[in-house]
Amino acid sequence: MPATSTPDQLQPPPRDMIFHLSLDPQPPSPAAPSLILLHGLTSSHLEWSLVIPHLQPHYHLLLVDLPAHSRSSSLPPPYTIPSMADQVASIIQSHARNSQAHVVGMSMGGFVTLNLARRYPSLCLSAFVSGATPFEGITGWLARNNWVLYYGFWLSNLIITDGMYDWMCRVMDIKEHRELRREIVRNVKWEVIRDVYGSIVEEFTVEGMAEVGQVRCLSVAGGNQDQVEVTRRVGQVWKERGLTGRLGSRAFVVRGAVHAWDLQFPDVFAGGIRSWVERDDLPVQFEVLE
Repeated sequence: MPATSTPDQLQPPPRDMIFHLSLDPQPPSPAAPSLILLHGLTSSHLEWSLVIPHLQPHYHLLLVDLPAHSRSSSLPPPYTIPSMADQVASIIQSHARNSQAHVVGMSMGGFVTLNLARRYPSLCLSAFVSGATPFEGITGWLARNNWVLYYGFWLSNLIITDGMYDWMCRVMDIKEHRELRREIVRNVKWEVIRDVYGSIVEEFTVEGMAEVGQVRCLSVAGGNQDQVEVTRRVGQVWKERGLTGRLGSRAFVVRGAVHAWDLQFPDVFAGGIRSWVERDDLPVQFEVLE
């Protein structure tokens, strides 16, 4: 079932703190480790609604709205990847069991995860990121000219009707989520897109991924929309720098998956998280990139 909470739990956080929602394992298990889930750009914690039922029996879950998104919309700038990682670090320190968590990030949340793993490795038990590789080619050009992306977001929200949204979900084989879509429309803000893309371009290169050298990391690409070859090169950097042998950091692709494949194959996405956290073999849909 999707994540739910009482109205009191969903009150906006203090001005200097991001919103978070804590979900205990069901059935309760004091020994269950914490797992924090970080959503993509313009999204919210609702993005994980379909994944949560597969994870809540096993983990203490922490869901957040990252700065300038949904219930964290009142937080002041900057909205860079490092500033978001600082906020997530505070949540882990204050609310995760033993002040440590396995960190899972989709897209923008994946970049936050990687920055967190590099700068706050003692807080991270492991890292699982999807669609979060350094920008190259047309993706890099768009990131450097992020005003184009902003107007693309703005225009798409203006012209896409509910019927068109339903059709797009069917074409991409993703699950409809009207409440999440309403949040996405509200979360399109120029200063957020400027800061997020600008800091990704500044912070992340393929060779620089070797700096995430103290936390076991999985980087996965959705085969239909993500940068598969860049993801492969990230895996090669980790292998060449000894991080695969020492930590187990690796790169994978899920063929047929779109960028937001947590809404497409939530059971497979959750299965990958569980296998990575438990150090088991990943589901057969995960193809190693080396």
